[in-house]
Amino acid sequence: MPHAKKLTLPKVRNVKLNRFSLYSLQPNIDISFPDGVFCLAGANGLGKSTFLAALNFGITGIVPTPHREFKSVDEYYKLGINFSKDFFTGRIAENDRDVTEICVTLQVGQSFFHVTRGIFEPSELRAYFTTDADGTVEYDGAGKSGTELHDQFQRDMTKAVGLESFSQFVFLQHFVFTFDESRHLLLWDDKVLNQVLYMCIGSDYQKAQEADKLRREAERAASRARNLNYQASNVRSRIESLIQATSSSQDKLTDVDLNKLELYHQSLTNEVDSLRKEAESKKKQLDDTTLMWMELSSQLSTLQNDYTNMFSRRLLGSQNIKSNPIITSSLNDNRCAVCGTEHEDSIGRILTKINSSHCPLCESSLENVANHTDYLKELQGIDASIQTIKTKLSDIVKGKERISSELLISTNKLETKEKELTDFEKANEQFVLNNKSKYSGIESALSKLNDEMAELISQKDKEYAKRDEKSKALLKLQKELQQAYIAAESQFVPLFGELASLFLGIELEIRMNVSSSIASPNLSLMLEMRGSARREEYQLSESQRFFLDIALRMAIARYVSSPGGEACLFIDTPEGSLDIAYESRAGQMIALFASTRHNVLMTANINSSQLLLRLAGDCRRDKMVLHKMTTWTELSDVQLSEERLFNKAYDEIEKALDGLNA
Repeated sequence: MPHAKKLTLPKVRNVKLNRFSLYSLQPNIDISFPDGVFCLAGANGLGKSTFLAALNFGITGIVPTPHREFKSVDEYYKLGINFSKDFFTGRIAENDRDVTEICVTLQVGQSFFHVTRGIFEPSELRAYFTTDADGTVEYDGAGKSGTELHDQFQRDMTKAVGLESFSQFVFLQHFVFTFDESRHLLLWDDKVLNQVLYMCIGSDYQKAQEADKLRREAERAASRARNLNYQASNVRSRIESLIQATSSSQDKLTDVDLNKLELYHQSLTNEVDSLRKEAESKKKQLDDTTLMWMELSSQLSTLQNDYTNMFSRRLLGSQNIKSNPIITSSLNDNRCAVCGTEHEDSIGRILTKINSSHCPLCESSLENVANHTDYLKELQGIDASIQTIKTKLSDIVKGKERISSELLISTNKLETKEKELTDFEKANEQFVLNNKSKYSGIESALSKLNDEMAELISQKDKEYAKRDEKSKALLKLQKELQQAYIAAESQFVPLFGELASLFLGIELEIRMNVSSSIASPNLSLMLEMRGSARREEYQLSESQRFFLDIALRMAIARYVSSPGGEACLFIDTPEGSLDIAYESRAGQMIALFASTRHNVLMTANINSSQLLLRLAGDCRRDKMVLHKMTTWTELSDVQLSEERLFNKAYDEIEKALDGLNA
């Protein structure tokens, strides 16, 4: 039974970063991506991971959010929209915030999508048009607003790929076709994997949406039921406390409305805590920015003093001492302007001292500037440093202004909410005092509390019933997916097994594991190595987990893509945990994937890794491009001191691309 639907996945053909100030030496970058493997190779801390994040932002409008628990496809997209602003803040200079943009050209089938985004505008496009393979314009977005262009792009991309919604496309791009620095593993995240299986193994993307919605609604109903049960337990405790209180005092009264007041009080307290943390965070940012401003101001002051001193020495050098008014007057009048002596020997002594580079008054040594032409270069160097620091200071001042404004807003919100909390606490205290006589006795209080607990238990039961209803509907879809997986095993499992076995060097099976519990219906994939199940993360080494997860993504890409619509996989290479044997195997695995018309856009550290050498040797130049990024930004002192090692590693890979390595 063949897979009913295939996806036409996008390939990145070109990216342009304009005024991307993180890359200080090359803020304007223009890169084209041919078929095969494109490897962006560099040193630690140069921004390789940020490059992948920026590329994903250009394609999807959001940056993958690290360590966020996945709840649903739609929620992931909606909650991720604003994260990009925080992600790029600090990576982009304040002066460049309004002008920095990314332009991406994507090939989807025979169409080319040309997208331009402002780096802090996740819900708008600055430009968007599409062309066919011959360059003929199919859609021209000229004259449209940024929001209209963004909406049109989402509709076009969703339709071209073959999905039901743009959020599904974002989900696949971030969770399947990107392996980034977060090292998120599909095989060990059942919530994410379930949705991947519905979309990539199941045959109906509407059912994938339905399953995602049912699972989320079941989780919410279960969460509400647990909260109601907790509230009922609290009421039960209050009833027990009230009964105990009657044994010592029949006059103690309880206000049953205090429960609602307590919940509202807790809500206000939580809001105050959240706003306080936000204000503290902004204050720390402002402090850090102020400290940076002070440090740069100190550097500027020092450089300006150095410039003034050096310039003064130049003016006071032996070639310029004659311009001094006292000396000029003495020489012109043939009379010492200090003591009035008119003897020729006195004037001669003045000239002798000047010519011997000594001050005629104090006999201090004077530098002969005419013999030190490096002074001008030094002055120019200091002046260049001064201008650089002034530019940075201007940038920091703008940052301080922005952060100060944000801090003021946060502080005002905090003060408003703190006043609301204080007023509430005062009003609540008065409420208790004013309403002690509201109830005639302990029996009335107990009756109301019992009614409240009964209502909470009733609501809890309804929520559990709602959870069961959604879970049963989900189980029905789960059975359909299980059947689809069984039908797909003959194609999908060998694809994964080929890649995974090439990496591990042993046969590997992957099986579907089913949980039909009403409380937690779930599908997952289980690995079998040498007949033994590997269900838990700790049963495999870190490097094995990383590259087996990459193998899974490659297998999914090969299985789900249509001919002519093969995937482009983004990989932030995790080669650091491998020994040289497994490095070579990993290189082989990536080369095999690229040989099946799929593309790989990867980043890697330049080191003695066998991964890149084996990959280059297998792909050669017709299937692999090596792009050096060590010229994009300043290297550290340590990296500069060992730059020859980078060059040697680059040379070895270049030889492998030419087939020259042994």
